[in-house]
Amino acid sequence: MSRPAWVIAVAAVAACTPEKPQPQPPKAPNTELIVGEYAQRKPAGEKAMRFETGGTMRLAKTRTELDRSPHLADGTWKLDGDQLTLTYTRGACSEKPAEQTGTYKVVLSRIGVRFTKVEDACEARASLDGQTWWRQ
Repeated sequence: MSRPAWVIAVAAVAACTPEKPQPQPPKAPNTELIVGEYAQRKPAGEKAMRFETGGTMRLAKTRTELDRSPHLADGTWKLDGDQLTLTYTRGACSEKPAEQTGTYKVVLSRIGVRFTKVEDACEARASLDGQTWWRQ
């Protein structure tokens, strides 16, 4: 094989070799990723929820009502790995101590949060089970 043909053969093999996948940046911790606003999409509803950095949260009928009072619920959130604990202190689920707190397994991403109920005695909040709320 002449030298130019050998160079062409090596170039052809190199062109067919798949590139190494580029490393992906690490996912932010769930405690950072959850902070923000989320909303249901129709036909599931129009409710919106805001998780704030300090561990407080609010639930409203619509996204535009997140900044108006009263809300459907106000409370706190705590995230341990993929276990989200919601405690409502005002509004829905806040009157009976046994219904104030609910725990959910969550899958968080840049596009939203998916809830799977672990334990929740409050029927209104337990409707989160199986739902995905979309980041706004």
